Amino acid sequence: MPNMSLKKNEMPSQEPNVRNKNFLEVALGYTEEQALDEAARCLNCKNHPCVSGCPVQVKIPEFIKKITEKDYEGAYQVIHETSSLPAVCGRVCPQETQCESKCIRGIKGEPVGIGRLERFVADWHNANVQEAPAKPTPNGHKVAVIGSGPSGLTCAGDLAKKGYDVTVFEALHLAGGVLVYGIPEFRLPKAIVQKEVDGLKALGVKVETNMVIGRVVSIDELMSEISGLRIGDRVRLVTELYKVYSEFHPESFDKFYFWGEMLLTDFDTIDKYLIDADMLFRNLADIKELEADVSYLSPVQLKIIAFWANFTDETSLSEEKRRFLAVWQTLGPVYRTFRERLRSLGMAYTGMVHRAAAERIKAGGFAFPESRRFVVAGFNALSECEKRLFKFLSTAAETDFYWDYDTYYTDNADQEAGMFLRENRILFPARRELPHDHFRSPKRIEAISTVSNAVQCKYVTSILRDLAAEQGPLGKETAVVLTDENLLLPLLHALPAEIGKVNVTMGYPLKQSLFYSFVERLIELQNHARQKEGKPLFYHADVLGLLSHPYILESDPSRIVRMQEEIVRNRRITVAAEWLACTPLLATLFRSVEGWRGFSDYLLAVIAQIARMPYEDTEARRRVEFLNVISEEVIKLRNSLDNCEIELSISIYASLLRRHLQTLRIPYEGEPLEGIQVMGILETRNLDFRNVILLSMNDDNFPGSVVTGTSFIPYNLRAAYALPTPEHHEGVYAYYFYRLLQRAENVRMLYCAHADDKTTGEQSRYIYQLEYETPFEILRREVGIDVNRMETLPIEVPKQGETAEKLARFLAPDDPVRLSPTAFFRYVACPLRFYFHSVARLEPDDEISEEVDAPMFGTILHAALQRLYAPFVGKTGYGEALRALTRSSEVEKAVVAAINENYLQDVEATVEDYSGNLLLVKDIVIRYIRGGVLPYDAAHDDFTVEGLEERIGQEFAFESAGKSLRVVFGGLADRIDRLPDGTLRVVDYKTGEPHLDFQGVEALFRGEAKQRQSNILQTLLYSMMLFHSRGVDAEPTLYYVRAMHRDDYSSRLVDRELGRTGVRYSEYREPFERLLRETLAEMFDPAIPFRQCEDAEHTCRYCDFREICKR
Repeated sequence: MPNMSLKKNEMPSQEPNVRNKNFLEVALGYTEEQALDEAARCLNCKNHPCVSGCPVQVKIPEFIKKITEKDYEGAYQVIHETSSLPAVCGRVCPQETQCESKCIRGIKGEPVGIGRLERFVADWHNANVQEAPAKPTPNGHKVAVIGSGPSGLTCAGDLAKKGYDVTVFEALHLAGGVLVYGIPEFRLPKAIVQKEVDGLKALGVKVETNMVIGRVVSIDELMSEISGLRIGDRVRLVTELYKVYSEFHPESFDKFYFWGEMLLTDFDTIDKYLIDADMLFRNLADIKELEADVSYLSPVQLKIIAFWANFTDETSLSEEKRRFLAVWQTLGPVYRTFRERLRSLGMAYTGMVHRAAAERIKAGGFAFPESRRFVVAGFNALSECEKRLFKFLSTAAETDFYWDYDTYYTDNADQEAGMFLRENRILFPARRELPHDHFRSPKRIEAISTVSNAVQCKYVTSILRDLAAEQGPLGKETAVVLTDENLLLPLLHALPAEIGKVNVTMGYPLKQSLFYSFVERLIELQNHARQKEGKPLFYHADVLGLLSHPYILESDPSRIVRMQEEIVRNRRITVAAEWLACTPLLATLFRSVEGWRGFSDYLLAVIAQIARMPYEDTEARRRVEFLNVISEEVIKLRNSLDNCEIELSISIYASLLRRHLQTLRIPYEGEPLEGIQVMGILETRNLDFRNVILLSMNDDNFPGSVVTGTSFIPYNLRAAYALPTPEHHEGVYAYYFYRLLQRAENVRMLYCAHADDKTTGEQSRYIYQLEYETPFEILRREVGIDVNRMETLPIEVPKQGETAEKLARFLAPDDPVRLSPTAFFRYVACPLRFYFHSVARLEPDDEISEEVDAPMFGTILHAALQRLYAPFVGKTGYGEALRALTRSSEVEKAVVAAINENYLQDVEATVEDYSGNLLLVKDIVIRYIRGGVLPYDAAHDDFTVEGLEERIGQEFAFESAGKSLRVVFGGLADRIDRLPDGTLRVVDYKTGEPHLDFQGVEALFRGEAKQRQSNILQTLLYSMMLFHSRGVDAEPTLYYVRAMHRDDYSSRLVDRELGRTGVRYSEYREPFERLLRETLAEMFDPAIPFRQCEDAEHTCRYCDFREICKR
């Protein structure tokens, strides 16, 4: 009877208090009774789904049936048919995700313990069977298996069973690979692995340990072996260079680091090319002294130089010259002292290792301890140290040199692609000659001009489809080569699934990932953080950037969106950490840090918490992997800096971390021998492809240019000492290009012909060279996009339904909605803008301005003037009081209060909290008030202030579409004064350019865009409301504060049509109200829809809704 228990038999194991005192295997294995009971749980299903889950297709039901029959050796032989390592697999194979995951018993309850039963059978066999297995009949073939890990041993066992004579070569001293060196004893005893290896040996498999087969050694590794030096960490090397340099010239590490890296690179190059450093630095100092010599200049010219260099006199010029020259004169001593210091520390930079190796070879102080054979392949440009090494290898070891070239460019002295190989072939000839005449073989070459990088990537799909139609399915014989790594992701997104497998060799650049952007935002957050009363504050842009990042937003979307909205709504320029820390994640994120070590700990804590978050998307695994990579790099940099024994600022640490992370690439998972190959130009070395597609073949990208500012050694000295120059760079890239093409049959070169601030749009010089120097016909093609946009139809919004209801609110006296002068002018300027803003009430994207924009500037000015004039309401003759106010500190207090209340929204803020821009705004507003508004009113003090920021309104009757209607105007008047004759004066403060004259009332409504002046029309509307509501004439005036300091300034309007200044409303009443009624009749006429304005050039330029209109 089958055992129908829902639970598998528990695995016996050591007690915790026992196993914590030993390293013996924790799991003890099933007893015979447990094995029989567990085997009885197997239903021996008809379709055997468990077998499909086993990678080696073990006949699971058969061996379990043997267990139920107590035929344990028979069970072992069933397993051994397809598995060479039963005892190992029974212990460490992940059965729970493979065979057991397919077990029917697992649907309701736990699956059968297949792995535990396999272990029981293997252990029984090892304990009870002593006879050697029968050796298969030899088939006469020998096979070498490199590596004795699980794969190697399995392969060896399967081949031995088929009669092959198998030898396994293992580099280390024990066979087993990860089974021996990677899995602890308490999980997989070494004796078990050795028993399995012995079983393979019994089958006839030979195992050779301590055998390194086909070792690939780099130049740096070989140089290190010969020199006895090790290459140090780059950060450590620069810090040690700083310690030496600071003995000669005092300078902070923050300033030194980045040009110190440049100096280290120069030292590296000098050593690789075996340059006499003392002589070169003497020459360099001489050149700089000649450049600094100004003795031939006239006194006038010296003064000009002193002025532009901010020198106060000739003495300081000489001092600066002395300091300038001292740097160059000490480069030689710095170089020597630095090398001595590194030797004492047992480390070196790469060039120092190379030079030491070359010098030891020259002195005859090195010989290989045993005979060596080398195959040298894949080289082009060689340094002097590398040439000396290769010469040594050619005599001290059995060495074959292979040079991949074509006679097309090596036999032509003018061809830069063969610049280095012409010499290399002579110095280090190959033992056997291979054919090197492939470049002239038939090729189809196309140069394809595109309008953008995106079009390049998309067009690759068309090229691949065409090639597949000609050749059949494409595979590893096709390469898509990116000369610009930034196109990798756009290309991968553009490739359709139909093209089959793709292998990416160049790696995913971390700096382009979402993961790197998250770290960048953390860095920016802490860079801009500050303290107020001991509490951390964070800059709003950094806070909003982090809150909107997917890693944070997904943790609690609704809460975080509310937080974002509140920050924007309340215009929080700085946000308190205390307010932000409302969840554990946000509390970890928004806290201050002390020092670069604290910053490093902070990054690790945040990344760890993000990695632990439960995410439901398919990218969860990749997210954790990438964050782990970043964590490892942060730890690595931390350890490196700790060894440097130097203190850093947070900013320099952040810069180092950025540079560190920007160089990282995460390898893609793929099969290198399958599918279309996507690679960078450097990855193409020594590889040949039938089809080559090159992207970004622009001259400023390929070959590009060497930045001359990355070295202290000028071009003329580099050329004189045979150091790498821009011509060297061009020779290297020419070789990459021609070598890639020499065996290709189909070549497509795409480039972007569009010029912008980043590229000239010029095709690569290599395309021109192919066209003019080779016999090939270069086919030309242009690929663009359809730029014929559909004609944008005029937008019209009919006054029906909901729109009509919203518009009617301006007619209802009980409705709080009023037609403001500003809204009325919007209609005059553009009816559609009026609809969007005042009827549909669409709001432009709300954001916190980085600076005080024009509307906020005006708000601050208005609020400050309201505070200053409040004590004068209802009073007369206060000219002297205004003059006294001008000289007092009350003006500054009022401006500061206005800024705190309206901009910072923090009434307790002080001037110390202001940014540079805000301090400038404060000073400008104070200047406008003290130098303009107050003196002007003091000089014209025959008025009484009646109201400040006073809300006024008035109904206005008109007819529209045969109906008598009344609209309710309403608005906030900046200031209302009463003049001596009882007339009211409407004062409107303006911060823009003065516009006090106009071409008459008609032009304000019907004139061209420039004649329809909003400020004048609005102040006339305020005058109209006062005239009707208070029964008193009113005079509209405009206080343009930026011009009020002028002696001739007048706030009165100038009517060019009438030729008069300061005309009061009563004289405009008839024409103004007639035009007002006509405009309102049109506004409320249901037959006339809201339309776009005619004048797109002026009216639409600053409209918030121009994107909707597409004008």
